[in-house]
Amino acid sequence: MSRKIIYPAASPVTVLLDPADDAAVTRAALAAHNPSAGRVTVHPTPAASARALALDILAALGKPTELPGDWGTQGPPVFNIVGAWILALPITRLTVLRAHLLDEKIWSALLALRLRTGVHLVAVCHTRRPPAVVRTALRDIDHHTVSTDHHVGDLLAKAPTVPPPRRGAQGRWITVPALAYLDSHQDFPDCHCTPPQARRPNVPERAYGIDQLAHRLATRTACPQLVGALATAVFTGAPLTQLYAVRAGDLDAGATTLTLHDRYRTRRPGFVTDCGIFTVPPWARPFLLAAANLVHLSPRGDDSLFSTGLPRVLMSLTDFAEHCRLRPPQPAPAWPRPRTRRKKRAGPPTIQWYNGIDALSCKYVSYEQWLRSAGGESPPA
Repeated sequence: MSRKIIYPAASPVTVLLDPADDAAVTRAALAAHNPSAGRVTVHPTPAASARALALDILAALGKPTELPGDWGTQGPPVFNIVGAWILALPITRLTVLRAHLLDEKIWSALLALRLRTGVHLVAVCHTRRPPAVVRTALRDIDHHTVSTDHHVGDLLAKAPTVPPPRRGAQGRWITVPALAYLDSHQDFPDCHCTPPQARRPNVPERAYGIDQLAHRLATRTACPQLVGALATAVFTGAPLTQLYAVRAGDLDAGATTLTLHDRYRTRRPGFVTDCGIFTVPPWARPFLLAAANLVHLSPRGDDSLFSTGLPRVLMSLTDFAEHCRLRPPQPAPAWPRPRTRRKKRAGPPTIQWYNGIDALSCKYVSYEQWLRSAGGESPPA
């Protein structure tokens, strides 16, 4: 691999004793939950396994607990996915309630997560003293024990209020011109040039556009590859085959720039032209960082940034875009519209994706020609 992950220094584990099992302590711990401020509080599922706790942490991070397709069984371990998001967001403190009920396997997974991410682990035990399983797990781990009977500093401090994202357009389709070439069928062989700086393509400029788009990407899947690839397509206009050719080394350490190669020097007016170095917008950096972190936490023998290395275990990127209700510019409907006596009930719209090939003649057609033949308008340059 071209880049090796460096685990951050882990803070000592804090064991917070709450012998009275005070409801106010639990409410305070939950009120301290704020992923945008780097603090996450998890209330584990009763009798949870290590996998169930990992899914609980994903839910606390605002991610769906249902992993797409067969990726949940054939993909990387769930705790690796959790670690990738914790490093990317980043999360600095992880508070786990009812920690005295966790078994040895769960404690082993939690401590491994702490070691890989450097997160400050706060284990809330509703007992007078740490139970035997906790003492055994922390025997060789730097830790300290505090009690709610004394001052616990800012462990239970209330999280600052964060205004919720605008959701007025949550159910609407957002037309993203940069997705026009996403489903284009074209190969992108390896290229090792030093590309010049490239300009950004058109993205939604309406008031809800970018914020709502980023919110949908962050909350519709827990798979870093899917969300990272679609986010990259939004700010680069790259097609699917080019995204799958991106390597982890093409993303710099801070996820501020991403290099895309196009050895064929394909001309797509208004979008990617030749090879280029793109500036990653701030809203997309956590998604790309999570994808890169998962590559390093789960080595698969290659450093492909957006490919899982396992065939047919993820939904297609166009299906995920439709799941997020994102679409490319659509051809205009047929005109005049046929008149019918009975109005049909409107169902989910059929999204048309441009693939660069005329299905009848099997010849390459430009996106402008495809839109023009369907009665649509060309995308803005």
